[in-house]
Amino acid sequence: MSHNFSELKLLIIIGVLITLFLGILVILFIIYFQRKMLLKEKKIKEIEREKELQMVKATIEAEEKQKEKIVNNLHDEIKPLLVLLKHNIDKNTVKSNSKPELELIDKIIEGIRTSCLDLIPAFLSKFGLAKSLEDYLIKLDSGNDIVTEFENKINDTELNKFTKEDILNIYRICLETTSNLIKYSDCSFLKIKIESSDDKLIISFFHNGILISNHKINELTENSKGLGLKSLKTRTLILNATIDYSIEQNNPAVKFSIPFPL
Repeated sequence: MSHNFSELKLLIIIGVLITLFLGILVILFIIYFQRKMLLKEKKIKEIEREKELQMVKATIEAEEKQKEKIVNNLHDEIKPLLVLLKHNIDKNTVKSNSKPELELIDKIIEGIRTSCLDLIPAFLSKFGLAKSLEDYLIKLDSGNDIVTEFENKINDTELNKFTKEDILNIYRICLETTSNLIKYSDCSFLKIKIESSDDKLIISFFHNGILISNHKINELTENSKGLGLKSLKTRTLILNATIDYSIEQNNPAVKFSIPFPL
């Protein structure tokens, strides 16, 4: 009887061990399956993100080509006609009242020249990002009721890590952000500061206008009928950058963090 009880006890122990073993196998299989599914989902998201980035890049490239086409048309076709018109008016009209018309044509020609520079910033290619932003702020200061300031704490070697396309996107982001701050915050002072921190390019915009929150800018972007805010979001996505609208040093600020290429 004792012998049979021992065998039964052994069988129970073996059964429990087998059950635990099978239970552990089931748990391990579930964990393995869940991890496999998570990795699959992650891979799918990465593929979708890559496709989205490729589409975004194609959109930006098409946009830049269209800008180049507009510039060529303005510079090669419209501007010469205006110069010829000015020459003919100046040559054939001796009355003093022709001066306003000539001044208007001069303003139109200068407007076309400025537009061409904005669409294809040759100054950027020649002098780089920092100098171009500083020059832009100087022009902004002289032509508007706004005081500007520029601070550069980064060298050209660090900026040269970016491709020409990246620099152009960063420049466009800075111009669009400046335009948005003037438009939405009603500021009378604006400072742009460039620096590097933790393998990232940091571009900060300090102003004395109305605080624009992250929620507010997202709302404006979603409801905007124009291309400016949407283009800003697109270029930020391409650069794998982040934007933060907040308050720094008791002043409203916008901070762009752009990782340096590896």
